[in-house]
Formats: sequence, structure tokens, C-alpha cells
Amino acid sequence: MGLSKEEFIALLGRHTIEFAGEDKSGFKARWTQNPYVFDNSYFQELLLGERSKYFKLPQELALLDDASSKRTIEMYAQDEQRFFEDYARAHVRMSELGQEKTLLSEFEETNRKQGGYVEPISTTFAFGKP
Repeated sequence: MGLSKEEFIALLGRHTIEFAGEDKSGFKARWTQNPYVFDNSYFQELLLGERSKYFKLPQELALLDDASSKRTIEMYAQDEQRFFEDYARAHVRMSELGQEKTLLSEFEETNRKQGGYVEPISTTFAFGKP
């Protein structure tokens, strides 16, 4: 999909607010202690590796064997605000992949504001006439 390794790892943090396997296999496991709170606890649990009492896929545990991936996981485990910021950017990027032609306002410099954008007001849309 063209995401960087860091973006991919940040997006894994979504596991903090979901259950594993519920929709496919029928069993229900969780990745974190409280799957109803979006925080950085997924990364703290992932760093525990096999010692974590919560669900982990072998592919997730394998990230700990790669030095740069492990550094990113450690960073997110220690710095929740950094995780939130990186997750938000990666989520928007993933959502917009392939949508460049329909999401023009995000790419216009004058509409970018503090990591997001402000949609220009169209008088045609707002009032039904130019």
C-alpha cells in the first residue's frame, strides 16, 4: 500500500480498542486490558512478548526481532502523545491512498491547518447559487 514501516506500526495500535477473532473465528480475545480505551497499551503489551497475557499474532511478535521496528514500538509504548500524532497521520494517509483526485482540498497548501485541513466554503453548495 506504500506505507512506511513506522506508519504500519502506528496503525497496529488500533488493536488497543478491538477484540481479536470475533468476526472470523467466533472466539473473542483482546490485545489489551481495556479494549474500550484508545491509548498506547497495545505497544506496552507487545513489548512483553510471550509474557503478555493478551492475544498477539506471531507476525506482531516478529516485529520485536527487527531493531528499527522494536525502537518504534518502544517509542510508542513510552510516548502516548507521539503515538496519537503518528497514528492520526498514518490513518489519514491510508484513508486517502488512491483518492488524490477526489480529496483535492487536503493537498492545497492554503487549506492545511495544524496537521489537518479546512474545507473551503462553496457559496454554490451553501446557498444553491453562485
